[in-house]
Amino acid sequence: MKKVYTHENLTMLQTAKGLLENSGVDCFVKNEFHASGGHVGLESVPLELWVHNSADAETAISLLESELSEQSDKPAWICSKCKEENDGSFETCWKCQTENAATEQAS
Repeated sequence: MKKVYTHENLTMLQTAKGLLENSGVDCFVKNEFHASGGHVGLESVPLELWVHNSADAETAISLLESELSEQSDKPAWICSKCKEENDGSFETCWKCQTENAATEQAS
C-alpha cells in the first residue's frame, strides 16, 4: 500500500478516487470518518488516498497530476439557476446540483 494523494476537501479526494478507479487502480480513502471531522485542535487530520498495490503508485500519481491540473485550469462559473459561484472543476453546482450550462452545450 502507498499514499498517492492528500487533500483537506473530501469532495476533491473522492473525485481523485473516482479518477483512479475509472482507470482500474484499486484505491481507498484513509481518515474519511475521523471522529473530529478532520480537525484536531488547531491541526487537521489529512484525508489521504492510498493505492492497495504499491506498484500502481507511479501510475496513480501521474493520472492524478494530469487530470487534476486540467480541472484546475477551468474558470469558475456562475450557476444559471441559483447564481452560486462554482469552482471550474465542478460540472454541477455544489449548491443546487444544476449542470454547468457550458458543459451541457459542449455535449
